[in-house]
Amino acid sequence: MSENPDREAAAETVAPASDAAAVGSRFLRYLPFITIAHFVIGLPALIASLALAYFAFVQADATQKMQTGGAMPFVTFGTSNATKDGKPDISLSLTNNGVGPAILGPIEMRYDGKALANPTELFAVCCGDQRGTSLSYSTSPSTGVAIRPGETQNLINLPRTPGNEAIWQAFNKERWKLKVRSCYCSIFNDCWIIEGMQGLPKPVKQCPADWSLYSEDARNRIAGAP
Repeated sequence: MSENPDREAAAETVAPASDAAAVGSRFLRYLPFITIAHFVIGLPALIASLALAYFAFVQADATQKMQTGGAMPFVTFGTSNATKDGKPDISLSLTNNGVGPAILGPIEMRYDGKALANPTELFAVCCGDQRGTSLSYSTSPSTGVAIRPGETQNLINLPRTPGNEAIWQAFNKERWKLKVRSCYCSIFNDCWIIEGMQGLPKPVKQCPADWSLYSEDARNRIAGAP
């Protein structure tokens, strides 16, 4: 029988503890390599996931651009002094030359720097004294309406008559001095501003709210101006 049983038991306890410490030490030594191995194994999956996410983003962006481009209006301002069949008729108009409907926003019209509120004021400022003159003209809404691709919205039509010859001739000359700018938007709420007969509209976040607005003056539509 052993004379030191406690010492032998202690020795047996220390031995397993030492083995566990050695295993733990080896594990800690190899832990960085194990971590790197896991990262290397998972890297292709991570790259594939990122590539799929990027592809989905690009595809969604391309789809949105195609939808927007497929419904993009292109409004231009124009003026003429004759109808399609050759009748003398001065018009100021907005035409949608794009591929999508245009929602007309505010419009501003100036003559010699003066903002004009309506056609009656336009004729009074540009074309002289109208008293005693039979002045009949037609107007159409210039804001808050949608015009289809290829459609023209005539803001003013002044047909030539024996009674308005002087004013018609004056307007035929002075209409080129008008400074017209208009804002319009697409069905996706993308908006643009045109100024005069410029080539390219200017994109804006939203239509301005500080313009001196020109309106149709419906009270005088196809009516004699005072």
